[in-house]
Amino acid sequence: MSTRLQACTCLLLVAIAISFSGGVVEARRHSEHKKLEFYLHEQFVSEPGYPATDLLAASATGNTSTYAFGNLGISEQVIREGVSNTSTIIGRAPGTFQPNMEERTFALYKLLTLQTQKWNGTLVVFCDWLSDADSNEWTVVGGTGTFRMKRGYAINTKAAGGAGTNSITFKWEIYLH
Repeated sequence: MSTRLQACTCLLLVAIAISFSGGVVEARRHSEHKKLEFYLHEQFVSEPGYPATDLLAASATGNTSTYAFGNLGISEQVIREGVSNTSTIIGRAPGTFQPNMEERTFALYKLLTLQTQKWNGTLVVFCDWLSDADSNEWTVVGGTGTFRMKRGYAINTKAAGGAGTNSITFKWEIYLH
């Protein structure tokens, strides 16, 4: 076998080894992801036993629409195990929302605080939220307690309620590494 053929064969074997080792590392990385699932309950109008969870905190222009650019809102939704508003409460989600100049989008921040036997701590999440979308993706930037040093992403999708109702429920799926 010529030296040139041996060198090409060696390079090919190295390339194959690298591609397989990348696959193993990627598979290992994916298996280390932790998935959480819960429901965030948002109440637009106070009802007996269910206070409003979103309030306009400040208006720079005097326009009190929650969609007006320059406004600042605060919120604190309830986190439950299930979609029903009678399912067990497992945490709270205080945060802020600011309407962007683009209609129906918001810069959102939430501090997801969970207290169960399995999950006990907080997750900080951010999103450029589209109000008319069926789902939105959030960035998980850190946490405390069982979530210390965790990063990842979250997807929330509408599970119940919405336009024309006093409330909306979102299913949250969080993927942490």
